[in-house]
Amino acid sequence: MADSPGFFHTPVMLNEVLETARLRPDSAVIDCTCGEGGHSAEFAARIPDGSLLCIDRDPAILEIARSRLTAYPNIIFANGVFDRIDEIVTQYNFPAADFILADLGISMFHLKEAGIGLSYTDTGSLDMRLGPDENISAERVVNTFKEQEIADIIYKYGEEFESRKIAHEIYRNRPFHNAADLADAVKRVKRHNKGRIHPATQTFQALRIFVNRELEVLEQFLPKALKVLKPGGRIVILSFHSLEDRIVKYFFRDAEKNEYGQILTKKPLTPSPEETRLNAASRSTKMRAFEKRI
Repeated sequence: MADSPGFFHTPVMLNEVLETARLRPDSAVIDCTCGEGGHSAEFAARIPDGSLLCIDRDPAILEIARSRLTAYPNIIFANGVFDRIDEIVTQYNFPAADFILADLGISMFHLKEAGIGLSYTDTGSLDMRLGPDENISAERVVNTFKEQEIADIIYKYGEEFESRKIAHEIYRNRPFHNAADLADAVKRVKRHNKGRIHPATQTFQALRIFVNRELEVLEQFLPKALKVLKPGGRIVILSFHSLEDRIVKYFFRDAEKNEYGQILTKKPLTPSPEETRLNAASRSTKMRAFEKRI
């Protein structure tokens, strides 16, 4: 399954990322969420005399990137969660970075091919873990947690105002063993939802964030990333929902206030209308950038 995906994830806001990166042929770059290697392929082509560190928490998807990027010998592939960026840089003796990217979106591989329950139609799994390092699956959450705990998770991480009703529906109909059945349960609660967004979107987001500790990982990553960045180096974060964007916004604001550098995006950049037309998955992207003080 992991060896030959039928498609690659389209790198989001690629032009804006490359423009901000200002790569030189000898730049040292860290792609903290390599995925299938979409952004990394573009970086590698532009730094023939430089170094590229590709990090991903999922060893299967990292192998996809490795097979895709065989033409570039100057790449290090590291399996791990990106909040360990400082440890990984030390482990591989990687130089201070000129540019760091963290694309917080979910890859098409995980959505379409991995079979881990991120798709609303997945009948094979309700796992949602993006790598082997996490202990609690979404299946365990919905089948063993207390009703109030489930409601709190859905409200806190999904910003879902009908979290109590959804948690009650889950509690009284469990056990659930696949994503499709869980999505149907949420749809029963939100049956009057006629919008273009799937009624289970916020519930699935909440479970995925909780299971993978996504906000905690991001909060721990940001100060470490700033430390491994070279003076004058830049970091770009691509976020896809308000919880992530808020963390990045306030971290960059505080870093600028404490004279660690300057914010390059006073307001977050968003994809062009043309990009959202060609790649609907990019529509919620927000890009923030920061330059470390020289």
